[in-house]
Amino acid sequence: MSETKVREISRHSGTVDRASGAQRSAGTTHPGYKREQNEDAYWADPQRGIWVVADGLGGHQAGEIASKTVVEEIQRSAATDRHYERALQRAHALLLGDEHNTANMGSTAVVAAEDGAYFHVYWVGDSRAYLWTPGEHSGQLRQLTSDHSYVQMLVDSGAINSAEAASHPNRHVITRCIGGSTNPKLEIDRVSAPWRPGQKLLLCSDGLSAEVEPTQIAEILAANDDNRRAVDLLVGAALDAGGKDNITVQVINAPNPAPSRMQKWTSRTGSALQNSAQGMSPFAKIALAICSLGACAALAAWLLGNH
Repeated sequence: MSETKVREISRHSGTVDRASGAQRSAGTTHPGYKREQNEDAYWADPQRGIWVVADGLGGHQAGEIASKTVVEEIQRSAATDRHYERALQRAHALLLGDEHNTANMGSTAVVAAEDGAYFHVYWVGDSRAYLWTPGEHSGQLRQLTSDHSYVQMLVDSGAINSAEAASHPNRHVITRCIGGSTNPKLEIDRVSAPWRPGQKLLLCSDGLSAEVEPTQIAEILAANDDNRRAVDLLVGAALDAGGKDNITVQVINAPNPAPSRMQKWTSRTGSALQNSAQGMSPFAKIALAICSLGACAALAAWLLGNH
């Protein structure tokens, strides 16, 4: 990408919004080239060690309201109890109870919360978290989250492979979201790990992950110590690939110096469903995946009918 385009993204006020004041992390959001509105939202408070990206669903103002509700509840929790899973549950309850919600108002979310030597990632939907670790060439980029999406369930069941998933016509249909249904229960997945020196966390909406290959993401992170420049280049790469969706990115450095206490990774995901699929025929696995769409069925139907 040319320097001129990077500068254009940086100063495109009204279209690109930027977290201010923090050297350790940077974030930006862009509506892309195909959408009239930006339904993504993000927020960061590096002093409290909390970052969030939310991707609103539903069109018109519904998606904006949903993603804003997620961010506001994370902000509330950051200032009080720091129970971010409860914050996402509150956002879910608020969206379900909104008198203007027609089950088409929902949001994905990915939250990174720091706790001493650890970071914790919570997520719902297909917004992602990646962990970049420095090393030879472009280092190592690891996807920490697993999409709550129809095609991911098909991949997990063995019905299709990753290459087929990338071009699947229903690849944007999610199976879990905040709001967006009449189901009062929200399942939130989490992964926790200790920081290592030089690492970076990347939070993003699918406007980045659906457009830019992991190898290119890793190259940008490896080549740019300045997180502000890195987020501009990541957004620029998504725009160069077509910019078909809203694009939101946050890049976060490991603390410096990194905490010395090292512990094992821990995670909590919806593994019961995956375990229950073991031993099933491919047909039964597909049926299980389809049935599991019920959590966001109304929203999925709306999305399929409008895209």
